[in-house]
Amino acid sequence: MEENKVVRLSPLHAVVFARIFQDKKKAGAAMLEFLNAILKEVGEEPITEIIEMRSEYSIMGESVGLKCGRLDVRVKGESGRLFNIEIQIEKDYMNERSGFYGFRIITDEFEEGRPYNEIPPVRVITIDDFHVREGSKEIVESVGMVYLKPPVEEATSVFKIYHIQLPEFRKKYKSFESVKEEPFLAWLYLLDQAYKDEEEMKMVAEMSVGMKNFAEQYGIAIQDPMLIRRYRMYQDARRDEATRIAVAEQKARAEERAKATAEAKKNMAKGLKEKGVDPAIIESVTGLSTSEIDAL
Repeated sequence: MEENKVVRLSPLHAVVFARIFQDKKKAGAAMLEFLNAILKEVGEEPITEIIEMRSEYSIMGESVGLKCGRLDVRVKGESGRLFNIEIQIEKDYMNERSGFYGFRIITDEFEEGRPYNEIPPVRVITIDDFHVREGSKEIVESVGMVYLKPPVEEATSVFKIYHIQLPEFRKKYKSFESVKEEPFLAWLYLLDQAYKDEEEMKMVAEMSVGMKNFAEQYGIAIQDPMLIRRYRMYQDARRDEATRIAVAEQKARAEERAKATAEAKKNMAKGLKEKGVDPAIIESVTGLSTSEIDAL
């Protein structure tokens, strides 16, 4: 085994992402550039400064398993705009969960007694390893509050969700050359692919101050023994959960097969009984007891 081998963990693993972006002083330049690349992509005004940035990485070691705290990064911009950036691998109730995160931020940040026109704009940005809806061919799916009856128009701009669909990105862009002219795409490539190869990561990192900042923080993060430990704990917890689900599904399928077999035997016995076949023969053929046959 090679000594001092660098373990390259995906930045798009929730634990790793939260570790990299846990500190504004250390990774604020990277987050500012990344956020602005997303905002430009969706047609929103950029932010000029990050006032606050935090993740819950620091509390993730307090418990073992998946229920070890929110694995997000929260950012407050200079104008009071609030962002919640999530790494998601579970598709179920995606918009409901994103709505919960966003509205919780609003209630946490909105002081009692302030008028509603001062509610801070909140954006939940999810980086998803799936398509949020079938047939979607967009890299970014936007969700907002609109009037449903014509004329369909925006009801409020206070809250929006932006789903970044990695499968669609991977389908369309497979190399650094294909993304280097677009900051948003270059960032996705850096997070999803470039980290795997040291030379390519260096090449991408030379594109901007923010990407260089990210590469530096990533290099520091993957040498952190605590990150490796928490990453493995999280992976072990996911495997345990997947095993529990698989066992439960296997048990459910076995119960369904047993139920179907029992029903088939009853139908066969009923048919034989209606034809006047001797009960002893029916019992022998179906395995049902005399009382079960009599009850049919």
